[in-house]
Amino acid sequence: MSKLTDVTGIGPVAAKILSDHGIKTVETLAAISLAELLKIPGFGDIRARAVKKAATDSLRSKTSQKPTTTTGNHSITGKKVEDKKAAASKAVVQSKEEIVKEKKKNKKEDKKEKKGKDKDKKKEKKGKSKSKKQKK
Repeated sequence: MSKLTDVTGIGPVAAKILSDHGIKTVETLAAISLAELLKIPGFGDIRARAVKKAATDSLRSKTSQKPTTTTGNHSITGKKVEDKKAAASKAVVQSKEEIVKEKKKNKKEDKKEKKGKDKDKKKEKKGKSKSKKQKK
């Protein structure tokens, strides 16, 4: 059984928080629903997805590993450590890409909102200048 801190994105503090909420193993973390994970403090949408995926990947890599054999002074395993790191970093990269997309989307929305406000200000100025001309 793996420790929670073996999962990418889970340090000692996060492991304690998860443990306090009844999640004490990687298996439990992989099995919990995203909705339940989001209820735990410190786990927003992006982090919850990344951690859940890393936990699932960690379990998959363990079940697909070939038994360790010893030859002389070297141990050989079916899966390399680099494969685990690559899978975990892929989850993190995907979450970073989601953050970038969200930021771009927010910028576009802000620009549209600002344009709308600028148009409203121009209309107000035109309305005020017309009313001044009518008074004269």
